[in-house]
Amino acid sequence: HQAASGESGAMASSSNAGGGDGAYGEQSDANKVSRVQAEVDEVSGIMKENVQTLVQQGEALNELSSKTDDLLHEARNFKKSSTQMKNKMWWMDMRMQLIIGGVVGIILLIIIINIVNSFKGDDDSY
Repeated sequence: HQAASGESGAMASSSNAGGGDGAYGEQSDANKVSRVQAEVDEVSGIMKENVQTLVQQGEALNELSSKTDDLLHEARNFKKSSTQMKNKMWWMDMRMQLIIGGVVGIILLIIIINIVNSFKGDDDSY
C-alpha cells in the first residue's frame, strides 16, 4: 500500500513538473526545498565552526610564533652575557695566576739571594 502511494506521489510530482498544479506536487517540492535549505543551513553551520576553529588556531600559532621569537631573543642575550662572563672569569683567573706566580717568584728570589749571600759569607771567613 505504501509503495503504491509512493509511486503515485512520484507521478504527481512528475506531472506537476510538467505544468500541472496538483497540491501534492507543490507540497513535495516544498519538502525538497526545505530539506535542501536544512542541509545548506547545516553545512553553513559546520563551515562557520570550521572558520572559527581556523581563526582560533591562527591566533594560537601567532602567539606561539611570538613566544618563539621572544625565546630566541632571550637565548641570544644569554649566550652573549655568558660569553662576557666567561671572558671576565678568564681574565680574573689569569690575573690571580700572575699574582701568585709573582709572589712565588719573589719568594724564590729572596731564598736564592739568601743562599748566595750565605755562601759568600762563608767564603769571606776563610
